[in-house]
Amino acid sequence: MTSAQKLAKEKFKKAIAYRQKSGVSLKEAFAHVYGKKKVAKKKVARKKVAKKRIAGPKDSSLVRKELARKGLKMPHGYTTTKRKRKISGIKKKKPSEKAVLKSIQRAVKVQKTHMGAIGSHAIDRIKSSMSHLSHYNTAHKRYMAMPLKERKFYRAEIKKLKNIISETKTHINQLKKSI
Repeated sequence: MTSAQKLAKEKFKKAIAYRQKSGVSLKEAFAHVYGKKKVAKKKVARKKVAKKRIAGPKDSSLVRKELARKGLKMPHGYTTTKRKRKISGIKKKKPSEKAVLKSIQRAVKVQKTHMGAIGSHAIDRIKSSMSHLSHYNTAHKRYMAMPLKERKFYRAEIKKLKNIISETKTHINQLKKSI
């Protein structure tokens, strides 16, 4: 150990001993040992006093409901009022059978036109996917017709074509399900 380390160790022991004798904080004990001024103590913030509540009945939901019905004051001191739901300009009428049928027919008509547009679009996509599939199949057959030595050279392309063909088939099946 160096002389500075030995000196620091001795001062640490003195600070601990002083702390045990006097009961001060470790920071104050080190200040005493090193001969520095006393460390300023932190000021403790005063606790806020809670405001007293207005005397009233207990806070149960039943009591609150009763007070609200009667229009009396709540335990917190505010008055309660009954609220009514108001819908201006609308009279509640039961719809007639004709009105219900018309709305159903209108909904069915809208759905048919919407589904018809989706169906025709899906059919066009199926046709284009089928043409792509036939193109991929002919390319795959062309590679498979090559001699074995040349096929080894195009192995990566053949593998890609197989993946594309399988993905196109699943795509076509999914499109058929959506029709």
